[in-house]
Amino acid sequence: MRRRMLFVLVWLLFLFLLLEGAGFAFYTLEISKPISDYGYPAGLIVAHPQLGYGYQPNFSGHFKGSAYQDIPIEINAQGFRDRDFAAQPSDGVRIAVLGDSVVFGAGVRQEDRFTECLDSADEAGQKGRRLLNLGVNSYTFGHYLALARQGFLGTDPDAVLVGITLNDFASMDDNGPARRAQRYATEWHKPDWVARMQERIGRTYAVRFLREIRTRFTYAMLNTDEREAYHTKWMRTVVAGWQSDANRQRFETGLDAFSTLLKGRDIPFGFILFPELNALRNPSEFDAPRRLVRELLDQRGLRYCDPYDDFARQSDLDALFLARDGIHYSPKGHQVLCRSLDHCLDSLELTGRLGGKTPNQRARVPDSE
Repeated sequence: MRRRMLFVLVWLLFLFLLLEGAGFAFYTLEISKPISDYGYPAGLIVAHPQLGYGYQPNFSGHFKGSAYQDIPIEINAQGFRDRDFAAQPSDGVRIAVLGDSVVFGAGVRQEDRFTECLDSADEAGQKGRRLLNLGVNSYTFGHYLALARQGFLGTDPDAVLVGITLNDFASMDDNGPARRAQRYATEWHKPDWVARMQERIGRTYAVRFLREIRTRFTYAMLNTDEREAYHTKWMRTVVAGWQSDANRQRFETGLDAFSTLLKGRDIPFGFILFPELNALRNPSEFDAPRRLVRELLDQRGLRYCDPYDDFARQSDLDALFLARDGIHYSPKGHQVLCRSLDHCLDSLELTGRLGGKTPNQRARVPDSE
């Protein structure tokens, strides 16, 4: 009996090492693009009284989807995926960038995001700019307004950029991460150490490779309609969503309140319209939401950057986005976005409308209204 158990253990170890080797070859040699998602790690999201949810300050972990588990997630003391927000002499103009998972940088390393690319340190005595990344996955315009009302959680920016993803009309109360964070705070759940141990096991090449095989097998069994990319279906929902008077009114109300609040505090601000892959490929079917948002901003005389044309000029659109993802940018996509915004930021006049005050000398914004 003992010999049989030993034989089984040795056989399982052999299978594990075989899968570990196969997974190592698959992921490190890039034999094929993985098709699994990125996933957010356990313990990252916590409940927040005004925002519904946010990130655990000083959290350290990795994406848990099998495709991106080599990419770390480090959260600063203020609860965002960035280095510490404490003001430094080389900062120059401090620009808070609000947004969802696109700003957060889903599936890419922190240093590969457009916000880091746009950072410019003090050079030859000239003050640069410091972009403060306040991106949180699944945030909508209601969250951006709440952040403004909370004084941007003490980050004390000189100017603000709002990254608009085309489903930002959604209600901040109807949000999966917020509901999960609340359940986590009020109900029984597995201990954090168990969840983190499961994720560490899940980061082995063997487990990742098994998940990849399962995902590919499931995908192979789908019919033609079911194989339509998830984010294409998402974009169809977005196009339909903008046809709702309630959704449009919610977005416009939030936009007006946000604008009034920042103008009253003399904080320069502007917007970024993030291009989406389906809208780039098939504008006649999918580009109406972007054009509508532009119209709403133009009606109010609000400044914005729209990198759509810069993206559309690229020869390989797929290379600008994560694998089988029409929303989140690859490192190359973040580079294109960075170059486009670098040319556009001056037109927003974020650094020239500080009321005659130098950066960081404006009266401190109260924590709430």
